[in-house]
Amino acid sequence: MKTNKMTTVKTFAFAAAMAVGLSACSEGVETPTVPSVPTAPLVKTRLAAFEGVGQTLEGENEVTDLRACLFEEGTLTKIYTSPTLLDGGYGIQLDRHSGTLYVVANTEGLLDLEALKARNLSEAEWLKLSVAMQNAAPARFFTGSLELNGLENSQTELPVTLKRGLARFDLQIRTAGVARVRSITLRNAAQSAYLFPVEGDLSPADVERQDAVATISEPLTEDTPAVLYVYEQENDGLEVVVEAEIDGQAKTLVKSLDTALERNKIYTLTVRKDVIDVRLDLSFDEWEPGGDTELTPLRR
Repeated sequence: MKTNKMTTVKTFAFAAAMAVGLSACSEGVETPTVPSVPTAPLVKTRLAAFEGVGQTLEGENEVTDLRACLFEEGTLTKIYTSPTLLDGGYGIQLDRHSGTLYVVANTEGLLDLEALKARNLSEAEWLKLSVAMQNAAPARFFTGSLELNGLENSQTELPVTLKRGLARFDLQIRTAGVARVRSITLRNAAQSAYLFPVEGDLSPADVERQDAVATISEPLTEDTPAVLYVYEQENDGLEVVVEAEIDGQAKTLVKSLDTALERNKIYTLTVRKDVIDVRLDLSFDEWEPGGDTELTPLRR
């Protein structure tokens, strides 16, 4: 009986020693941790939607090219020229959360980004760049920007809303009789605009001005959207002239604008007739800031 007791005691002692040994080993060995690799941020571009009565027309959301410029510490450091095609638009894959990203669309042939980078373009110079006419018409470009400094690495999907660089004129006819609009002209229209909005300054200092004439092949007899696109501009002698025939009588309607024209807005020209006079009214609605809408990538 003594032998059995001694064996039992030795067995317990051995087991206890093994437990202590294993515990000591487990405390001395650290479990390796796998460092988390931050996911590269993806910028998703969307287009500012209409607000009010205006509606997007076919082709107005069409994008032929999309590029982005990264400015770090006030200098252009990187250009992104190969956007990712996403559902509902384009994306731009970044490699870091740093600097300010400026996105431009439909500017191919207007901006030589590589040449700008080669001369170490500053951010201040970039924000003073202007866009000229393209094929005798305002370029239908889009722009947007995103401040990356201060964003958390966990933010991997970054939205950028693009705005149109143009103002649009729509025509409304509100007459009791028959009206036929033959021509619409914006006198002293700016021939260039800043690439990005400049607060308190809508037109470049060296802007040239000349009349902008709507293309009307047949007289307009009903409400017609997008009769004219123009660059945003200061109110510097801006005047709208409408040549029309109302109830068989030729009329020239002139309206001096009492406001500047701003990008991404719709301005409505309304031809009216009452018992006293025929006049030209001007009102506007913004293309934004209602919900965002999709860009339409142009597939070639």
